[in-house]
Amino acid sequence: MSNAFNKKLNEIMGKMDEKMLQAKINAALDMLKKGNTDELARKIKKIDKEELLAKINEFDDSRLKELKINKDEIKQRITEADFQKLADLIGEHGDVVVAKIKEFLK
Repeated sequence: MSNAFNKKLNEIMGKMDEKMLQAKINAALDMLKKGNTDELARKIKKIDKEELLAKINEFDDSRLKELKINKDEIKQRITEADFQKLADLIGEHGDVVVAKIKEFLK
């Protein structure tokens, strides 16, 4: 019984994580589009850039599908100017992070 409960709990938590991740991606895209980069910059500055690169390197098409991240939707919403803003906000390693994101979206 406990095993079934744990399995169901993990399934529910996974779905919540997927929705939270998609919501965070959408919020970040909206901040870039609306020019609300101050808040986004504050959030990005809190992230360890080496850890960010390590996390990005973990992603591939199967991982994106698993997280239910719609690449086509992101491709439609993000522009080259948005990528440049993002790279500037990230600062150190910004170009590398943006290049990895672009690679995933191909």
